Amino acid sequence: MERTTFRMPVLADLGALALRRQAHDLFTLLELPSGWRGREPEEIARSTLDALVSLLRLDVALLRIHGPEGDLEYQFPSDLDREAFLAVGGDASPDSPATFELPRPNTVGRTTVRVISTEPLGEAGRIIIGSWRANFPTAHEQHLFQVIANQAALAMQSSREALAQRRLAEERSRLQRVNSVLAMLHAVADGLSRTHTVSQVADVILSWGLGAMGAHAGSLYLTDETGRGLRLIRAVGYPEPVLRDYQLIPVEADLPIAEAYRQKRGVFGNGYRGHPSGYASVPLLVEDRCLGVLGFNFPEPRPFEEDDRAFIQAIGHQTAQACDRARLLDAERRARLTAEARQQRADLLAEVSATLGSSLDLEAALTWVANLLVPRFADWGVIQMVERTPSGDDETKTLAVHQEPMKAGLARELGLSLLSAGGGPRACVTNNSVMAPIAARGRVLGAIVLGAEEVGRFDTEVLELVGELGLRAGVALDNARLYQEAREADRRKDEFLAMLGHELRNPLSPMVTALQLMRMKDGSAFERERTIIERQVEHLTRLVDDLLDVSRITRGKVQLKRGRIDLAAVLAKAAEMASPLLEQRSHYLEMIPPAGPLLVDGDPARLAQVLANLLNNAAKYTDPGGRIVVSAVGEGEQAVVRVRDNGAGIAPNILPKIFDMFVQEGRSLDRSQGGLGLGLAIVRSLVELHGGTVSVHSEGLGRGSEFMVRLPLVLPLASAEREDPGPPPETLTLRGDPHAVRLLLVDDNRDAVELLTEFLGTKGYVTQMALDGPAGLEAASAFRPHVALLDVGLPVMDGYELASRLRQEPALKGIKLVAITGYGQDSDRLRAREAGFDMHLVKPIEPSQLLRILRDLIEAPEETGPHP
Repeated sequence: MERTTFRMPVLADLGALALRRQAHDLFTLLELPSGWRGREPEEIARSTLDALVSLLRLDVALLRIHGPEGDLEYQFPSDLDREAFLAVGGDASPDSPATFELPRPNTVGRTTVRVISTEPLGEAGRIIIGSWRANFPTAHEQHLFQVIANQAALAMQSSREALAQRRLAEERSRLQRVNSVLAMLHAVADGLSRTHTVSQVADVILSWGLGAMGAHAGSLYLTDETGRGLRLIRAVGYPEPVLRDYQLIPVEADLPIAEAYRQKRGVFGNGYRGHPSGYASVPLLVEDRCLGVLGFNFPEPRPFEEDDRAFIQAIGHQTAQACDRARLLDAERRARLTAEARQQRADLLAEVSATLGSSLDLEAALTWVANLLVPRFADWGVIQMVERTPSGDDETKTLAVHQEPMKAGLARELGLSLLSAGGGPRACVTNNSVMAPIAARGRVLGAIVLGAEEVGRFDTEVLELVGELGLRAGVALDNARLYQEAREADRRKDEFLAMLGHELRNPLSPMVTALQLMRMKDGSAFERERTIIERQVEHLTRLVDDLLDVSRITRGKVQLKRGRIDLAAVLAKAAEMASPLLEQRSHYLEMIPPAGPLLVDGDPARLAQVLANLLNNAAKYTDPGGRIVVSAVGEGEQAVVRVRDNGAGIAPNILPKIFDMFVQEGRSLDRSQGGLGLGLAIVRSLVELHGGTVSVHSEGLGRGSEFMVRLPLVLPLASAEREDPGPPPETLTLRGDPHAVRLLLVDDNRDAVELLTEFLGTKGYVTQMALDGPAGLEAASAFRPHVALLDVGLPVMDGYELASRLRQEPALKGIKLVAITGYGQDSDRLRAREAGFDMHLVKPIEPSQLLRILRDLIEAPEETGPHP
């Protein structure tokens, strides 16, 4: 190692030079903070790197800071390989310098430099520096390096704080301006919220807006009805002559207001047409619709900065919303008034419809309608209508009302003159009258005429109201006609069914009696033929009964004689009723009795009819020798009776309508089973009258079917409440010689009365017959019968009158009267009782049933003793 020797003067110079350099460095260090004051962090970082390179005579330097404003990175020289330099010097410290190879020799020809680094105080990042000198870094350089790094960090932090304070102050100032603008906008919005018309909107916006913006004049324009012009709503601050010229501005005019409307954007400017003043025009936009324009004029030119424009446009937006709301309120008010008027008319129509629909006295109902219209809609009114008389003719009636009752005749004359002048009823409005026809189904049935003394009182809406009244009155008149026709048709149908039943039963009665006589005279003769006739007579009797039952059910005339009954007894009775058909077709009937009593509240005769119909149905549609199973069980609160067969089954498309009247399709390919298709319809009706239901299930044709009847169960009576069944029935015996009983038979059917007379004579009764009422009355006076069997439909004097006359005869006091008739409706039975009959029998009558009834009548106790 070469040794260097210094003389004292040289050392003194070197020391003085080092002191001067240190003093210079200290002065420079003191001046740095003042130079950084008010500068941005980026500028401070760049200045820091320059100061370090200059003061420390560096060959390389790198500054990297991660600050809030982003990454700050500067290097010296500019072509420094930053990543390589950072990799070497990132962990180098003043106490442990690292070495870095320069890509080319420095100014003194050196390529190796010593590298140190430090972290600025409070900053995320590093500063790395390097120099070729062998003693780098000296203690002074280390201190200087750290101080500059820390001062730079503090300066950047101060810069950020100053920047934040400036921004905070700016934000406060901006917020103050915004709050001021919002306060003004709130005041404007508060004023606009109380407006209901566009005129009120104009008053509020111009009074507030001029002061808020420093304008001296302003105007509000809205589009006219055509959409091609802007109509002035209100203006403030303009001379009257100017306003006269600008009441209506075409949208194509060369004016700022028209331009703002066309372009749908604000127009701001100064010096319009030589006037050194400012102006602003903003369109009133709601969505994409332009309602008009709001304009302001200022006494002096102004720059119209962004905030000013935003404020004026906000005022315009609020004005647009207020104008749109005012228009909607106005439209709503008009619509409400229109709706109220229409609702009043609708209420009137509803009230009229309800009255017309609920009254059969149409003349009174239409009079009420006329009084409702006058004076509410007119001063007088006339209603003309055509009614159907009981004889079937049309009769024209005219109703006239006037708000002054004394002038009703005048109203009638005016209405009829209008009707005759127009050539008949037609819908029209004149100066002081309105007229509309009353029509239904294309037929004119009358007219409504309303009149008023005031000209122009009626409009098209009143015409629509009167026209609608005419239609509804027409429907009511037509319905009344249809109702009368339907009632007449229903009455004729009832009369026809009653007559049909009577006429069908009249020939059946002698046939039954004749068969009984044939069996009594020679039981073995013509047995097969008699059996056939008996079966067909029974079949025809069932058809007549079904037809009349359906008639009574559809008219609601069926009256149930309800009581607490056990279904087991009903099942036994039904099996007895259906036994002839079951035996005829050789069916096997299996009756599964219920486990205990099944008590229901019902009519035993009608319930037996229901189950007998189901058994007959099963017997008819099951091949001979089939199996029919009947069971009855209790399920919850219901009694369930099932009738199942292995017969023809039911097609799926027939199942939903099997209980409808006249339905027989799909049950067989021919009419071999006969019937009218009424039996199941009667079943459903009678079951529903008992509060029950009936249903059917079948898996298809050839798979049999099962009918299920459900009836509500009733609780059994307590032992104290049970009715005393009385003594067991005993065999009734005649109390005297049957040959002493005299019977009078009166019937206009000679065959029937002769056969019945012969039959009863064979049973030991003394008989006499008559063919009409007078003959019967004469025979009774001479014969003095104990019992009289009277046909109701007698010629000359009917059976009811004959019964009344017989009851009036003192010599016939205590006679028993029996009505024998083909009329079997409830009204017929009631009439028979009122006429004095003791019993009412419907033809045909089984001879055995008649004998039993006669025996009961003879055995009944008499108040006055037996006849002589």
